[in-house]
Amino acid sequence: MEKNIILIGFMGAGKSTVGRMLARYLHWNFVDLDSLIEASAGCAIKEIFAREGEAFFRDLESAQLRKMALLRKTVVATGGGAVIRAENRILLKQAGTVIYLRARLETLQQRVAQNTARPLARDREHFAALLETRCRFYEEADIIVDTDAYQVSEIVQRIVGMIEIDG
Repeated sequence: MEKNIILIGFMGAGKSTVGRMLARYLHWNFVDLDSLIEASAGCAIKEIFAREGEAFFRDLESAQLRKMALLRKTVVATGGGAVIRAENRILLKQAGTVIYLRARLETLQQRVAQNTARPLARDREHFAALLETRCRFYEEADIIVDTDAYQVSEIVQRIVGMIEIDG
């Protein structure tokens, strides 16, 4: 594999945590898409949403994905909504192997319940509806890895066992 590994999934799926460990294991670079967006905008994502709206945020996200497509041997953790634009799904596929970190609704809610930076997680009905809306996009991934019953290191080992790595 010469391109990248792109991790997608809903908030709480473990994209950033798994991504960091996977990158260390492979001796690759790690990029968190949301962190890149925050750095380029000079503020937190929730501030971007509040000031400029979701469409503006999605434009920034698409711009970062276009840049990311030029990378090699990088593990990329995307934001949970990166898949909602068709353009982004195409960019993700072009950039590398797309892996969906899948978890049950209850697991995701439990994982994000304490995180105040995730206001969407506080409204259980909205959270569930958002997950349901995005699932069909997540399932377009090249590989699906269930994460409910596994520790981060086990998830990394499962991913490594499913992909082919060149040097």
